[in-house]
Amino acid sequence: MLQGAMTLPENSFSAYHVEVARDFETGYSRTLRASVVEALECGRRAVVIDCSGWEHLDFGVLSALIQCASACRARGASFEIVNLSHAMRSSIQALRLDGRLGLGA
Repeated sequence: MLQGAMTLPENSFSAYHVEVARDFETGYSRTLRASVVEALECGRRAVVIDCSGWEHLDFGVLSALIQCASACRARGASFEIVNLSHAMRSSIQALRLDGRLGLGA
């Protein structure tokens, strides 16, 4: 289950925080993406994804995060990934997808 999903506070100017789950269920990527899009549609201008629980590379989750980052850019909202392990960052960099996620050097 998504942590923070579908719990939008009244203040749409505050960042929408989501924690990536340690264990993924079927449809998790779609739910992750949908929750971020819903937050953007509700007027959120910033999305923060906490990846402290993301322990193994999952291409569905990676794809959803790239789509979330793209949706944020398209709507002029900021997108930030926090607490990404060194191993996960290295894997994403090896795939040359770090730029699409806004992971600077």
